[in-house]
Amino acid sequence: MNENQCARCGTPASPGAKYCESCGAPLGTQPAQAVQPTFAPTSGYQAPRNYVPHVAPPYQGVAIRFVAILIDTIIIAIIGGILSIPFNALAVITNSPSGTVTVSPASAVGGLVSLAVFVLYFTLLEGHYGQTVGKMAVKIKVVREADGAQIDYSEAAVRTILRFLDLIPYIIPYLLGATLIWSSDKKQRLGDRVARTVVVKA
Repeated sequence: MNENQCARCGTPASPGAKYCESCGAPLGTQPAQAVQPTFAPTSGYQAPRNYVPHVAPPYQGVAIRFVAILIDTIIIAIIGGILSIPFNALAVITNSPSGTVTVSPASAVGGLVSLAVFVLYFTLLEGHYGQTVGKMAVKIKVVREADGAQIDYSEAAVRTILRFLDLIPYIIPYLLGATLIWSSDKKQRLGDRVARTVVVKA
């Protein structure tokens, strides 16, 4: 804009005049310009993210589950051994003086007692708590694969019955179960796959 014109109305200004002869506005000033606000990011500011990072469920593998089953095996052996004492005392009878050894039917009863302790231990504890004593000790639990809810007694029973297959081959107990866990993305042994359960951090 010409400096010799009024900034408001554009009337030519006389030399040395301080005010416009037409509108009386002060000469030599420019109309106010709109100031665009600027926003400086504050310290530590981070732009919001439009995605949620995926976090894989903490499926539990062979090592920690081995510790749990070791604890459970010791407990089962103690309970089964105590309950089987009366039957084991009658299991073996030696006929003297011939030295002939006969086995009493009580030995089979003692074996059944130990088997019952094994089945009830895993079924009742996992069906009610989702954990055996061993799992409680290492802070892991069994949950449903679909929604992470606590399993019921029927699912616990399936896991327990198929646990016998994990013992095959008997030379290295739980070798089959460990192999299936290693080969599974969700670290499931056979009982987990059939019952649709997973073992996670408690």
